[in-house]
Amino acid sequence: MKVKPYPGYEYNVNLYTIIAEGTDEEKAAAREEQRRYISQYTLPEGMSMEDITIAGGDGQDMKLRVYKPAGLPENAPILMEVHGGGWIGGNLDIDNYRCISLAAGTPCIVVGVDYRLSNAEVHYPAPLMDCYAALLWIEAHAAELGGDPARIALHGTSAGANLCAGLALYVRDHSGPDLSLVVLNCPPLYLESTYSKQQFPQFALNTMAKRDSAEAIYLGGYDGKLPSYYAFPGYCTDLDGLGPHFIIVGEYDTLRDDGLMYARKLLEAGVPCEILSAPRVGHGFCVVDAPLTRWVHSGICASLRREFGMDIIDF
Repeated sequence: MKVKPYPGYEYNVNLYTIIAEGTDEEKAAAREEQRRYISQYTLPEGMSMEDITIAGGDGQDMKLRVYKPAGLPENAPILMEVHGGGWIGGNLDIDNYRCISLAAGTPCIVVGVDYRLSNAEVHYPAPLMDCYAALLWIEAHAAELGGDPARIALHGTSAGANLCAGLALYVRDHSGPDLSLVVLNCPPLYLESTYSKQQFPQFALNTMAKRDSAEAIYLGGYDGKLPSYYAFPGYCTDLDGLGPHFIIVGEYDTLRDDGLMYARKLLEAGVPCEILSAPRVGHGFCVVDAPLTRWVHSGICASLRREFGMDIIDF
């Protein structure tokens, strides 16, 4: 299928094809463009960005990154941000631009989570339990941060979105904190080969056999059985009792249908859910600082303000 990338997102759309099939020079240029996306941010005047250490899911040291914009109100709302990277990569740095944008645009306190990455020794449920430990810490220490423990939302991209979706189900089932909003950006939620995965094979995030895939590494192995719905939330048959969701997909993302299918299930369960299908972009497009990304971030901030009970402003 012929695609026409949204202006400014050409590398975003073609990145995975280049990495899989490009020349050494093309691969180097694509990775340099990735680095440029990640490092291209400016801390606004008056905003602080501080790293702190807490106990993770197994009591290990775990880093959180706290962003506080200037002019925060007392008892400010809090957004917990979970980065992507296919469960096996990524770090806090790749989301600096996004966290700064959401903190300033809401405004709210944003807390990024440096959960453990999956490998031969670390796998599900460890990354999810790290996110749960971070959420409980944020609720317990909200006042120290200057925040409101009754107004906490989640945002995650790619694997981070998967973890946020699983975390929302986990806290529902284990009497955890109420969540004001759960934002899932380009989420992987199913293991099946959906239509969008077949439609855009040139943009496949992973061409390895399923037993060697990032999903299998996250699960600690793949045996053909359905995993826990905390690991892949699309398999949850009862979504009742979840709080509001906001799902973002890219038109050319192989994971597009994962998000759309889950959004439909949420709506059928009576869970408030917004759906945004961003045109002519691929997976993880919001790392690109361009007008479409800024528009999407403004929409996320508007939805956060609504669910946090803040004033609604033009966006």
